[in-house]
Amino acid sequence: MDLNAPDAPQFASATARVDAKKAGLRIQEALPGMFPEVLPSRKSCRKALDRGDILLNGVVADTARRVQIGDTVTLNVALQPPTPPGKGTPTQFQWHRPPGADYLFVWKPAGLSTSGVGNRHLAGTLAHLAHAGTPAQRTDLQPHQPDALRWPQPVHRLDRVTAGWVCIALTLSTAQSLGQAFAERTVHKKYLALVAGNPENAGQSTAPLDDKAAATRWKVLGTGPLPVHGTAALIEATPETGRTHQIRRHLALAGHAIVGEHLYQPDQTDGQPGVRYTGQGLFLSATSLALPAGTHGPARSIAGPPPRKFYAVPWVRALLSIHGAQATEAS
Repeated sequence: MDLNAPDAPQFASATARVDAKKAGLRIQEALPGMFPEVLPSRKSCRKALDRGDILLNGVVADTARRVQIGDTVTLNVALQPPTPPGKGTPTQFQWHRPPGADYLFVWKPAGLSTSGVGNRHLAGTLAHLAHAGTPAQRTDLQPHQPDALRWPQPVHRLDRVTAGWVCIALTLSTAQSLGQAFAERTVHKKYLALVAGNPENAGQSTAPLDDKAAATRWKVLGTGPLPVHGTAALIEATPETGRTHQIRRHLALAGHAIVGEHLYQPDQTDGQPGVRYTGQGLFLSATSLALPAGTHGPARSIAGPPPRKFYAVPWVRALLSIHGAQATEAS
């Protein structure tokens, strides 16, 4: 997107009213939760205040100012060039933008964070491509509607070590609509994982995580030999909630840690850490993402194959050929 072009989109602003729960707080304390899709953390709220993106009753907010019931807080998205991605960060991605949509499905490779600090994450790289990528990349990352976000915004996250589809919003209204769908659990996600051992054909875990309800279902697609573990299984996992490292933790608790797992390995009987299949990272991939209809547009879904390392295991490659390995997008 040529951000200096005369027909560049109008950048987004959003407003919120201060309610009784936040009355009397300093603006930096009241701001978290007002614009969760765009400012999801306290750190992002503080950065927005420091940039001058937050107006209180039409005036750039002073962080020491206390808010009162009925005050208007405005998020005014300023235009600042993004930081170029760090050395070694990929700048070519597989993505798909449905016709007329102001969001994209982007395949995030393993080893790249979804967002965060520094200059090596998907959100920052897409921001750079929207500003200084190839003409085709800038076109794909340009919104249709006028309420453009400053830069493309992930509306959910994948672990750094997990490859798979991530949904990226281009406008504020789309981010809000998709954020609500994820919060209401109407987005359906499926993962492929290679796990240690020989689990039952179908299973589930409802073990609470971080003192919150959590639920993961899985089914076994097939089993075969694997060095270190002896036997492994290819499974399709479906998370019904969205807790941190949920699939990884639930499978480890069930005694079938994901191959390559380094955080949630069960101990051996002598108290030593369990053996681990190393060298190729975590065998977990978000291979399918289905969005419901909403103000962001009609229901859409994307599906595709896992990373190439899955195909290096002969019996896994045979199973994947049966279950399909081509990326598809459905309307």
